[in-house]
Amino acid sequence: MDNPMNIIEIMRRRDSCRTYNGLRLDKSAITSLEDEIRVLPRLFEDVASPEIRVVDNDGAEGKLGTYGFITGARQFLAMASGKTRAEQVQAGFMFEALILKATGMGLATCWLGGTFRRGAFSEAFGSLGEGMEISIVSPVGHPTPKRRFAERMMRRMVKADRRKPFADLFRGVAEDTPIGRVLEAVRLAPSSSNSQPWRCTVSGGGDAGDGKEGQVTVEFSCAASGRFAPVDMGIAYCHFLLASRQEKLDWEIEDASNPLGLRFRCR
Repeated sequence: MDNPMNIIEIMRRRDSCRTYNGLRLDKSAITSLEDEIRVLPRLFEDVASPEIRVVDNDGAEGKLGTYGFITGARQFLAMASGKTRAEQVQAGFMFEALILKATGMGLATCWLGGTFRRGAFSEAFGSLGEGMEISIVSPVGHPTPKRRFAERMMRRMVKADRRKPFADLFRGVAEDTPIGRVLEAVRLAPSSSNSQPWRCTVSGGGDAGDGKEGQVTVEFSCAASGRFAPVDMGIAYCHFLLASRQEKLDWEIEDASNPLGLRFRCR
């Protein structure tokens, strides 16, 4: 995803927004999103990619129900994906790349995995590939100047503005190194109920922080087993690889046998 804006800064700016101003996106914004969907980066070359579309919501409240979690959104990003772990990881990776693109465009979004009416979104989405189902949606648009009281309470309940300490998530690396800065970008990633299931161990390469001295490996693991854990890990891998590009670190997947615990080796 090529973007002139600092991608790590975009990750910091990304926020979950649930209250929108009721206005449609202009055609140029929709075209930009649809163009980005066609060129989204993939994590696995040999795993089926999700199908992602921009769908319209009829009216400010609309027929695309979200049980009151979202108000005022006139467009949604909707994703259909397969059900295997690898497909779900791929889906999380690619959808987060699109979310970051939307953030860089100045648009607000919010990951939704369970709080939407799948039947209505399936109808709006259109034909689905074999074995695919609507798995994730996100409103996309412009927020209101002030959050609703219900939204503020929801964010407080899930501790949306809090993240686990760096040292609780990552081992073998200091924060003030290139790899440390990349993993800080992973720490900022969104996850279901802000569960932050990703863990990493860095090994090799001297101080295991610059990625340039010797063979450095970063091994992920997942501290959760819930329904959305594969998607969450895909989001983490997206932040890891996009932030690595900014830090001029180049990785290849050394071991892909466990999609929830990939091991990357610095090239």
